[in-house]
Amino acid sequence: MIRPGLRGDAEAVAALINAINSLHGTPPAMPMTAAVVERDLIGPQSRAILRLAERDGVVVGFATAGFIYDAERQADALMLLDLYVMPEARRRGVARALMARLAAEALERGAGCLWWGVDEGDEEAAAFYRAIGADSEGRFSGEILEGQALRRLAAEHE
Repeated sequence: MIRPGLRGDAEAVAALINAINSLHGTPPAMPMTAAVVERDLIGPQSRAILRLAERDGVVVGFATAGFIYDAERQADALMLLDLYVMPEARRRGVARALMARLAAEALERGAGCLWWGVDEGDEEAAAFYRAIGADSEGRFSGEILEGQALRRLAAEHE
């Protein structure tokens, strides 16, 4: 079953977010907490869409996404931010069900596409996305500006 996150899910969601964030070897400096999940992802002031996959009463996966404007398509786009399924629940249609729910929400809002990036070398994810019908836009480099670099550039604004 795919559903929105609820207050009682905050601990489980925090654990899943920490699991996905540690996949690349170095866990983030600030691990996700239930309090942050409640503040940012659950409730009327949520900052992103949070959808959970539940099997037998246990949260086994999640997706986060947010709407952006796509100037190329001159329409909203739903951008997938994270998609994660616990290893023991994989290959059972959970990720596909999460993506189907997001696709439906994108269309309900009038979005022209559902868009996401894939970590270079993550062939398992790339194969899954091809299996659900996604087309690759090719290789690109994700860039980030944060911390001191973000503050330094912002200081140039008049």
